[in-house]
Amino acid sequence: MLARRALPLALASLLASSCTSYELALHETAPPSALGALPPNAARICVLRPHAVAALVPAVVRDNGRLVGMTKGPSYFCYLAEPGFHTILTRYGDDVDEKLGSDELVDATLNAEPGGRYFLHHNVSGILKLEVAWVDAARANEMIAECDYAELVAAPSSETLPAPGEIVRAAPRQ
Repeated sequence: MLARRALPLALASLLASSCTSYELALHETAPPSALGALPPNAARICVLRPHAVAALVPAVVRDNGRLVGMTKGPSYFCYLAEPGFHTILTRYGDDVDEKLGSDELVDATLNAEPGGRYFLHHNVSGILKLEVAWVDAARANEMIAECDYAELVAAPSSETLPAPGEIVRAAPRQ
């Protein structure tokens, strides 16, 4: 009898925790700094996800290990990057997926140039699979029209939120 009671409690606990500890604020338009003029010696990287498929599945993004943002549903965000080499790693899945090992890690690399503008497409049209690819500005603008701007407003206490205007460091030259 005790086992019958324990199973529903365990399932309820699992379902209650089946979310992400990251939180977004979605905006219909991006703040002026997101797409405006670049500071000297910086590039801009935007991550775009113009898909309503798998709208509740988060995709947490890090650049050279630094938390930079998240997409969830049709959304996008932009951040500043130092010229040089960047590895952008995306974890696709929520906290439960990570605990179970059913999340997916996908990376993309970039050698950013000063003044460069780069657009990484999060393609989740396959529902359970994330694919990433760089797209040109014209295609990116079409995608942005389908999205809300995503501002990461909460993260686990072990992580630091991106600061407005922060420039993510390039990987050290090897």
